[in-house]
Amino acid sequence: MATRNSTERVALGDGGDEPSNGRFRLAVAVYAGVLLAGVVSVAAVLTAFVPGPLLAVYAAGFAVGFGGGLALAAADPRLPVRLGRTLGRRAAVVVPTVPFAVVWFAPLEAAVDVVALWAVITVFASGYVLSQLAGNRYVDAVTPGEPAERWRWTPPGSPVVDALIAGMWLVIGIGNAVTEAPVQGLLWLALAVFWVASCLIEGRWSFGPGRDRCEVQLYETGLVKRRPYTKTYVSWSDIDHARLREGELVLDRGLRDVRFDSDELGDPDAVLEAVDRWLETSAER
Repeated sequence: MATRNSTERVALGDGGDEPSNGRFRLAVAVYAGVLLAGVVSVAAVLTAFVPGPLLAVYAAGFAVGFGGGLALAAADPRLPVRLGRTLGRRAAVVVPTVPFAVVWFAPLEAAVDVVALWAVITVFASGYVLSQLAGNRYVDAVTPGEPAERWRWTPPGSPVVDALIAGMWLVIGIGNAVTEAPVQGLLWLALAVFWVASCLIEGRWSFGPGRDRCEVQLYETGLVKRRPYTKTYVSWSDIDHARLREGELVLDRGLRDVRFDSDELGDPDAVLEAVDRWLETSAER
């Protein structure tokens, strides 16, 4: 069985280069495109340093950023695995939204608000997609082959509550749009769309494509919590203890426990037994 260090070396590509797939390269290109387009557009509105119509400036910035991102992703086949290796690296992808948000909150003219808010929405959305794709690629790198054991898993969530939240934001957005506050309306509408998309992506609703792929998978290297389009990996060496508490399966891993409610797993006792078995095997290697 691979140790934690050897697993990380494989994931980083030390065991051989794994080329980036087309979806990841496209995500990097789009992210770089909207990021550069946002920068040059905000600069064009704030100053006269960037000449030309705003739409043309945005298109030019997007084209340059898109080409640069595509070249970067194609030149570095280890990029998706390195980027998806830690939560901090994945979260860093959306950090560039902060300067745009600061500009949007600043008391500037309306044109700046529109451009800055559009940059916040597009950079955050493309960065979120990019971070999820990178995380999936890292999980794939450290869990080669088919899982040794798997169980059906129901992601937690309340469709009614989620629908009410999305509907509330939708109503607020429409209300702002019709009361001559289009910028605020765009923000609320974007939040509603993102909330609905995240519910489907994470499997919080009991319908939607990919819902049947929700599983808890056990590999030689660790445990994978699979949602319709995303995966979370926990190495056996990171788990200190596994236990059942009031019907809830808890995997202790320092300050960040992994928990499964009894309603989420068909047979939590069987899962606990399997996890304990893999932990013992891992400790012996």
